[in-house]
Amino acid sequence: MAPVRQSDRAFGLTFAAVFSVIGGVGWLVFDARLFWAAGAAGVFLLVALAAPGLLLPLNRLWAKVAAGIGVVINYLLLGTFFLALVWPLGFIVRRLLGDPMHRRLDPGSDSYWTTVDRQADADTFHDMF
Repeated sequence: MAPVRQSDRAFGLTFAAVFSVIGGVGWLVFDARLFWAAGAAGVFLLVALAAPGLLLPLNRLWAKVAAGIGVVINYLLLGTFFLALVWPLGFIVRRLLGDPMHRRLDPGSDSYWTTVDRQADADTFHDMF
């Protein structure tokens, strides 16, 4: 599946804004004048407004790089979420409640069938699930 990408003009304007923010933060926070950021912002702005078709190769390249970054970030976030929340919660529940889903094998049991407390009839079929 091809990565989804912006129009060439929107891509150029976005990168002009990004480089403007980088230059502004460098100047306001670090008191450093980042002329390269201002120049890059100006070039992206000019090309995006005058001839956005020139940005097509950069736009395609950025779409592929962003898709790769998205995959990596997805796995990092999901792994962090699992290790920080799901695993400790499962560990605590297993220590406090034992095996609430009764997943352990019981060699002395003839069957693992659990009885249903209600009678199945025409009145209860509508809420089976």
